[in-house]
Amino acid sequence: MKLLNRIALAVIVLTVLALFLRGLTIKIEPGQTGVLTKEWTGGLEERDFGPGYRWDVGPLHTWHVFDTTVQTMHMNRSKERARVSPAGTQVFEPLLVKSSDGATVTVDLSIKYQIEPGRAWRVYQENGPGDSYKEKVRNEAINVLRISLGRLATEQFYDPEIRRETAGKMEESLGRSLANMHVRLVVILIRDVQFEEAFEQRIKEKTLAQQDVELQTAQTTAADFRGRTRKIEAETEAKVVVIQQEKEKTITQMRAENHKKVEQLRSETARAVAQVRSDADLFTSIKEAEGVKLMREAEARGQALRREAVSGEGAKVLVALEMARGLNLGAMTVSTQALDPLDLEGLLRRFGLR
Repeated sequence: MKLLNRIALAVIVLTVLALFLRGLTIKIEPGQTGVLTKEWTGGLEERDFGPGYRWDVGPLHTWHVFDTTVQTMHMNRSKERARVSPAGTQVFEPLLVKSSDGATVTVDLSIKYQIEPGRAWRVYQENGPGDSYKEKVRNEAINVLRISLGRLATEQFYDPEIRRETAGKMEESLGRSLANMHVRLVVILIRDVQFEEAFEQRIKEKTLAQQDVELQTAQTTAADFRGRTRKIEAETEAKVVVIQQEKEKTITQMRAENHKKVEQLRSETARAVAQVRSDADLFTSIKEAEGVKLMREAEARGQALRREAVSGEGAKVLVALEMARGLNLGAMTVSTQALDPLDLEGLLRRFGLR
């Protein structure tokens, strides 16, 4: 029982302590930046405090919280004027500008900006707490925009290219001015431009007249281009005909030259063939003559050898051979004791050949 009482007492003490400590802190939400002033010890802290819990000890600390997200300022013809929405959007009267030619121009636009990171304490130091700095931002924006837009003539407000160029210059100029206030310019958006009814009517009439002139000029230019086109087409057709004729002429010349070259090659080939045949016939005749000459030389050599053989000892042998061929002795009995048939030398001596 005593243990339960102690636990309950501890829970109560911790709860009271947590509530007490919670009362000594401040919570800075995401997208916010805190600025601290130490009342009795050091004055303004020259730094920003990001999201989280911070000590807030009664009379010792004074906190001011700034919304450091992107802020939007509208200047338009909306029925809800000069109100600030929870998202930090301000709505004001539209911007009235005198053009360089004296016309009153009503401009609807939006400006987006935010406090530079780490400079919220400087914004508080120079402008005080809350949204008081936003009034300076608005006044500075009106001055810069009226000067920049006042340099334009009434007709130039209709030109989107000139409007974009002017918006770029306004952003550069206003960005430098707001930087001195520790505020960063995000963008300037020109949404709509409206003129006085009389000026707008004159502009419409002038614009229509310019469009008529441009239309007539365009029609004249189109007619001129149609004439040029027809001329170019005629010249092109003539060139095509000339090119076709030159092409056919070139083809005919090339065919004639090719035929001439073919005939020339044929003639040269025929001459070459005839020359080869003539050379072949001459070579054949020469070789045949040489063959005949060699045959006759061989025959003469044979005759000479025959005469040489007849004129010597061989003649006797030849005569004996011929006589032996013509001799018909019939049946003869020869004694092998008186004549040895195998003794050829003896037989030759008997016949007087040795």
